[in-house]
Amino acid sequence: MEALKKTFYPNLEHPVAELSAYALSMGLFIISLKSEEIIRFEPSDVAHFKSWLDRHKIRDINKDIEITGPNKE
Repeated sequence: MEALKKTFYPNLEHPVAELSAYALSMGLFIISLKSEEIIRFEPSDVAHFKSWLDRHKIRDINKDIEITGPNKE
């Protein structure tokens, strides 16, 4: 876990250890931090950043919606 506190994506001010979940829309990432703060991030390479998030097992909210549907609980 200590290494994750020092793992950053270029131009993102928060280390991966602080990231909880994300949603992607039109090249803009809305990221939920573990502190319950919400931030926006627009990377220069959307596919690379998404891959980085997935590799670090950050939850993709869009996938949750696809699986359960927007009105299903």
